[in-house]
Amino acid sequence: MSRTLKANRRSLRVWALILLVSFCVLGGGYWLYYQSVEQAVYSTTLSFMEQIADHDHLNIINQMDSKTEYLQVILNRINAARESRFEDVLYNLGVEAKTTSFHTLYLITTDGEAYNSSYLKSSLQDMPWADEFQRADGRFAIRYDEVSREKWGEFLVYGVRLAEPVLCGEKEINGAVGLVSIEEIADQMRLESFDGQGIAVVMQKSGDIITASQQYSTPDNNFLTPLARAQFKNGGSLEACLQAVEQGESLFVEYSLDGSSYYALFQSLDHHAGNEWYLVVRVSTQVTEDQVKTLISRSLPFFLVLGALILLVTYFIYHTVNAAKVARASEQAKSAFLANMSHEIRTPLNGIVGLQYLMRQSLDDPKKLKGYLKKAEVSASFLQSVITDVLDMSKIESGQLELYPKEMDLKLLMEEVQVLLENQVENKGLQFRLDCGGLKQPLVEGDALRVKQILTNLLGNAVKFTPEGGEVSLTVNQEPAGGLVRTVFQVADTGCGMSPEFLQRIWTPFEQERRVASQNGTGLGTTLSKTLAEKMGGSISVESQLGKGTVFTVSIPFPAAAPSGEKGPAEDSPDAAWSLNGKRILAVEDNEINRMIVVSILEEQGCQLTEARNGQEALEAFEASAPSWFDLILMDVQMPVMDGNEAARRIRALSRPDASTVPIIAMTANAFSEDVEKALASGMDDVATKPLDIKLLLKKIATIKEREGIS
Repeated sequence: MSRTLKANRRSLRVWALILLVSFCVLGGGYWLYYQSVEQAVYSTTLSFMEQIADHDHLNIINQMDSKTEYLQVILNRINAARESRFEDVLYNLGVEAKTTSFHTLYLITTDGEAYNSSYLKSSLQDMPWADEFQRADGRFAIRYDEVSREKWGEFLVYGVRLAEPVLCGEKEINGAVGLVSIEEIADQMRLESFDGQGIAVVMQKSGDIITASQQYSTPDNNFLTPLARAQFKNGGSLEACLQAVEQGESLFVEYSLDGSSYYALFQSLDHHAGNEWYLVVRVSTQVTEDQVKTLISRSLPFFLVLGALILLVTYFIYHTVNAAKVARASEQAKSAFLANMSHEIRTPLNGIVGLQYLMRQSLDDPKKLKGYLKKAEVSASFLQSVITDVLDMSKIESGQLELYPKEMDLKLLMEEVQVLLENQVENKGLQFRLDCGGLKQPLVEGDALRVKQILTNLLGNAVKFTPEGGEVSLTVNQEPAGGLVRTVFQVADTGCGMSPEFLQRIWTPFEQERRVASQNGTGLGTTLSKTLAEKMGGSISVESQLGKGTVFTVSIPFPAAAPSGEKGPAEDSPDAAWSLNGKRILAVEDNEINRMIVVSILEEQGCQLTEARNGQEALEAFEASAPSWFDLILMDVQMPVMDGNEAARRIRALSRPDASTVPIIAMTANAFSEDVEKALASGMDDVATKPLDIKLLLKKIATIKEREGIS
């Protein structure tokens, strides 16, 4: 699994965790808010019910008191006017009945007679409220339903019985009774705050309904009877209701009945009037549910915004922490990279400096000088490989690495790799085996430079980790299929091997398993090899066992190439009879030491050298020369005043016959393929990269014999 895929999965897990935590926090907060809203609405509803009950209670009591007090006033007036005739008192009683809310007024005499405001006399015993009057010790109030033919309706009976009768004419009056329509007391019970979803009921302790704030009835006109079927909540019960009513206590219950849920508040109306009435305020729980839904629906946008803010804040925190983590990791990687590169660059550089000192001390000993020079070449070659690896890795990370496939002969390429490896194997006392028996179609299309780079990296590691007397091998096999030739390179060694833990991170840049004291390197070889193989459409794998060795397998599908008849690398070698002796060469190099080295080497070959320090001097020297004077121009690329590419373009643009034919070879430290292409595009014929491989440079110069004008 690639590091990118692992990083993506880790990032997805982190975001899933963040979303889960955010959802839990938001959900928990929403649940707590919902509970608090529900509790607040519940408490508010209960408070409103208590306020309504207190209001209705007070209104009913005030009404009852006002009615009994009015009866008391009538009796007091009669007592004050002892000389009045009884007929006059009855007349005044009729006037009182018409000018007040009383429907009918009665005066009760001590001889058991009841005289009403309509001047009718009846026996007290015939009155439905007679027993209540006779039992009363002062004031009383009861419900009375009149169903006679002459009069019918629902009434409240208010009465006052005197402790001592008063004399009115020849009659002794024992008390007064008044009938008031029950609608009057119902008008005092309003539940506007609950939009008609509540009802106030006045009942007796037995549950018999006296009146209600709106139309309400049961089969037996009893409020408590249906509660036997109710399902009470929060610990309530019918027994608790009956006990509270019996003891004259207030009680709040919640219950479900016939598919609906209610809150009910019981409050005693027992007072000095001597009644045993109860006021019940009942409200549907839908009231609280509607209010909760309204509040919650209004708060949803807030919670959505809050959720978005939580996610934004969480993302910002995560992004900041992750950025800080990446910055720290980058800083640590940079420090580790600089420390590693410092070691890898200083090690061969220190060797070169030390060898220079030893060579100065051994100028009179050619044998020692030759040995020191050989070691210096090895150190310089290693230093070059370190720099190349670092630059290639930089281009890979910036996405600028390009492949330049051309026709190549894998058999010749393997021979070149073998030549490159011979010195390393010989110096370490190893055996190297090359098996190309499986090469069925050696001519393919590919980037020979990058293939060689993969193999030299892997073979270099194999040599590095294989002790003296061990074996390193390179085996090549092919499987042609259609237009592609799948080529498998297998690099094996009998070295120290790698641990399973290190195999998990072997493809990570700069990773090294430091178990060999003499080990050196950048830790980029395997990373570059993997990247290059995958960029060619191939793959790379590794198998290793500690103490037994390692096997790298590289598989690349190359397009097959038809033989073109062109000369291969082996045919590029110059004619042995051809020589540079007497050739006139213009050497353009801004660095004095590099220029001195090139001039000295070519002078040893018998060449005549003209020197230039920048492109402008080179252009002027060429313009000042006679036609066909220079046989070759060696052109550095990066120079002050005028660079090599510009100088080459201007030389080619000159109006003289040799301007377009004189061979120009670039000498550049820019070893990337695009830099080579840029040099060739400016008019140069070939490119030699720095540090200069002297043998390769002489080989390139020798090829000018095939150019027109060179003899």
